[in-house]
Parts: sequence; C-alpha cells; structure tokens
Amino acid sequence: MNNDFPKEFFVEIETDDFREGRISVNKIDDGFMAEIDIVQVETRKIWRHVKSIFGRETAHDALEDASYYLGKFLRGESIN
Repeated sequence: MNNDFPKEFFVEIETDDFREGRISVNKIDDGFMAEIDIVQVETRKIWRHVKSIFGRETAHDALEDASYYLGKFLRGESIN
C-alpha cells in the first residue's frame, strides 16, 4: 500500500444491488484505524455505520480486521 491516506475499499454485497460495504483506512497518531460502513452504491451515502476500530500497527492489519468485522455484520453475527 502507498502512503496516501485515507484509503477506501468497497465490498460488493451479493444479496443487495443498492448497497455495498465500505472500509476506510486512515493513519492516526498511534497507528492505523478503520471505519466500516454500509453505503448506497450510487451516492456512497452512509446507510449504516457498522464499527470503528483503532490501534492497529499497519494499514494491512486495519483492513484485515475491518474485513472480518464487515463479514460478521453481513452474516448477522454480533460484532462487539
């Protein structure tokens, strides 16, 4: 990954043509953080905020953990 932040990653939701998952990874003072949202495909407006995670050592760690939480959310599992 290059050093331009924030970075946005979009995840198709197979059962929904109108919404998709968005993971935004950003660099902060103590490492990296990620915001996980469900957004409308066309406007990219947030339909639902899923979770924010902080304190990851690398951008890759933040993206990986966010992907895990997004998957749990989409399966209807608890994401505490």
